[in-house]
Amino acid sequence: MRAQSNEGTEGTAGTAETAGTEGKIRIVETTRPGGDPAGPVARPTTTQPISRPAPRATTHQRARYALTSRVGRDAELADLKARAAAPNGQILTLTGPVGVGKSRLADALFDQISGVFADGGRYVELDTLQPAADDPDGGLARAVAEALGLTPGPAPARTPADDVYAYADADTVPDADTAPDADGVNSPLDLLREYLRGRDFLLVLDCGNRPPHGIRALWEAVAAAARRLCLLTVGTQVLGMYGEHRVPLVPLAVPTAHDTADLGRLGQVDSVRLLVDRTKAVRPGFRLTQENRETVARLCQMLDGLPLSIELAAARLKVSSPRALLDELSRSPGTLTDPSAGAGPGTEAAEGGPAAGVDTLGLPPASVELLVRLGVFTESFGVAEAAGVFELPLDITRQALEEMVDHSALLTEEQRDGSIRFWMLRGSRARALEHLRRRGALGPVRADHAVFFMRQLHSIRRQLEGPGQTVALEQFDHWHQEVLAALEFLAEAGNGEAVATLAAASQPYWLLRGEVESATYWLSGAVDLGIERCRVRLAALEALGEALLLTDDPAAAKPWLDECLAVYTELADVPGTATVRQHLARLAQIERNLPAAENLLTLVLADLDPRGGGQWSRGAVLARLAEVRRDRGDTASAARHATEAVRLFEGAEDARSAARVKLTLAGLTGAQGDYDRAEQLACRALLLLHDRGDLPEVARGLTVLAEILTHKYGRTAAVWERAARLLGAADALRRRVGDTLVGQPGAVSGALVGQVTERMGRSAFDTAWQQGGRCTPDEAVALALALIEPAEHQPHPRDLVGSLTRREHEVAMLVTEGLTNREVARRLGIAEWTAVNHMRKVMQKLGCTSRVQVAGRMLRPLDQGADTAGAAGGVMSR
Repeated sequence: MRAQSNEGTEGTAGTAETAGTEGKIRIVETTRPGGDPAGPVARPTTTQPISRPAPRATTHQRARYALTSRVGRDAELADLKARAAAPNGQILTLTGPVGVGKSRLADALFDQISGVFADGGRYVELDTLQPAADDPDGGLARAVAEALGLTPGPAPARTPADDVYAYADADTVPDADTAPDADGVNSPLDLLREYLRGRDFLLVLDCGNRPPHGIRALWEAVAAAARRLCLLTVGTQVLGMYGEHRVPLVPLAVPTAHDTADLGRLGQVDSVRLLVDRTKAVRPGFRLTQENRETVARLCQMLDGLPLSIELAAARLKVSSPRALLDELSRSPGTLTDPSAGAGPGTEAAEGGPAAGVDTLGLPPASVELLVRLGVFTESFGVAEAAGVFELPLDITRQALEEMVDHSALLTEEQRDGSIRFWMLRGSRARALEHLRRRGALGPVRADHAVFFMRQLHSIRRQLEGPGQTVALEQFDHWHQEVLAALEFLAEAGNGEAVATLAAASQPYWLLRGEVESATYWLSGAVDLGIERCRVRLAALEALGEALLLTDDPAAAKPWLDECLAVYTELADVPGTATVRQHLARLAQIERNLPAAENLLTLVLADLDPRGGGQWSRGAVLARLAEVRRDRGDTASAARHATEAVRLFEGAEDARSAARVKLTLAGLTGAQGDYDRAEQLACRALLLLHDRGDLPEVARGLTVLAEILTHKYGRTAAVWERAARLLGAADALRRRVGDTLVGQPGAVSGALVGQVTERMGRSAFDTAWQQGGRCTPDEAVALALALIEPAEHQPHPRDLVGSLTRREHEVAMLVTEGLTNREVARRLGIAEWTAVNHMRKVMQKLGCTSRVQVAGRMLRPLDQGADTAGAAGGVMSR
């Protein structure tokens, strides 16, 4: 019996194993009360009277997987049950890579749903079947016939008595068109067709690692005869026939960095749950702890969330530590991540080219070769990227990827825009790279990969400053790990210029995502390797200087920026000179040399030709000048510059840069006493920056909004608590992504922290600060945007829902469905900010402190027990 994965079952079934002439077939069958197998026998195959087969021995033992718990497959099982129980017969194909748990899930499904079929069902394993020379379908029909107790033999002349005897329990009598073959022998298909005639039946064919040969012919031969027939095939390959419904099974979820940071959240991740559960079975004292959580998370990631691999790892943990096992897997990646190891013949699909496991059986040699080369991708990839790296036509690449998905050699993930990206299991990727290394082809393939992404990043970098910035950011997100892999290859090759080109193109993305360390590491590494071409060196030094401004030692940027300024001046490069002077002005601002900063920015403005376009560049200078004027105490002038910068950025359709300036403008507006407008500006800016993933500016936005809220709602204790949590969240995020608040006392100051501490008391402040520090960016932004409830008396619950406008009522009802603000906006065709505003008003009118309370109030508007008084002044959660 081959090793299985984790989806178990809790039902009762009878099992038997029959030794066929060509292989061993495991049979799982439902049993009816009294011990009789479900369904009648087939017509006799000899001229002698044959008594009904004796009932098989039945037991009350669980099915083969029931002794272990089923983890993480409840949703998939429910979906399969709904599909299989459909009124009409259908073909379901449960596919997935080896070790993902297909057989266990199918076994659980069979146990739970076979009773829904009036004539029961059969579960047949076929992976041990040895094809016979005279079986064109590989022995499939014969195996299923044997599983049902049907034995082909000489066909007698049919008599009425035989028909009455043989089909006494059948719903119908077979037609005359079901006849013996030319040799007078009933074929397996004939027997199956007669057996299933008029029946309501579930048939599960577990192909294991066997190609699904013969299943199409079997279905076409017997489907029409049955009243209802559900055929579920289990394997790595699809059938490729009309009417087939593919049900892909993917690995269990693996921990993210956010999951790993919280022990409770980590313990709920399916792959971690399975590893801990199976380890406890062999090592009862094992626990998930603060000390081993990171190692356990990395183990699950390295094992791809494959249940079989996780169970094998759990067995190893009986006498090993998670750290020791992780070190071993790091040295030998295929140790537990290759469930198909030792699968036997057929693992070499093409001369000189390995299959990535048994799931490549049946793939054309050209597709196998491409699959091996696709191992160069470290994360997911799209059709265009696969075609671009290997310079293949799109249609040919698309067809090859489709074949790989059909054979479970690649897995897919849906994207928000409806597109699909592909990814390869780590074990398969490790084997593919090793094969390329043995052939001496790894270097050229990695070079093609690096060149492709150098071109792609260079072409989309400027899109980060225009209307296409959202799409460009999503592309950068997809490509980030590929870029790092390309940089590693280029650095290993000692190609400083290529490293500089790729790193300089990536620098805006890194700074946007708060990955300053990546920017400084790769750019300084390129400089150390040596850069001969002047323009390439200038671009690298300028990008390095800008990144160093966000580190703990911003003064380290000055030598590089001074060198750039000197060369740009010598080259009479006005745009280059202007950009470097802006960076130097930023450094002067950080060092509190505000006159020098203002002088540099004034020089840049003078060099910009207002008639020559360049509104984005002018907006950038005015935005920085607004901060310097604010820091010098000239609030009115700063507000004018910020307003003009917003106008210029919006004209250039750069919403992200406009939102950054709006944060500055919000602080200035609040300082002038217009707290309503300041709050609106800050909330809109924070929402957009969070949507774009601009983490450094999200940190600044949290502090700006905290300051505004204390001025506007400072009479309630809950507001001070919220301010402390927001400041704690901003501080944690700022330390993680880079200190963007240095030199900006208008955004956050020691005076604000001192004021909040004084109002709350040191102990309460520290508690709230620490709570904020544990928030994710999503949670912190939700806290910042949630409604502040005034302390006035709340209306009676029965009057609340009627106070909503029509649009507010629509928003509130969508919240009861569990939709987020973004999903509500898409459903109603409105902007996300508009949905947020409606939600704030709904919460205010209903006297609710959370979206959960809104849902409860809308579903039970007259509930007298609703706690409304306690909501006054509370901190809202989004």
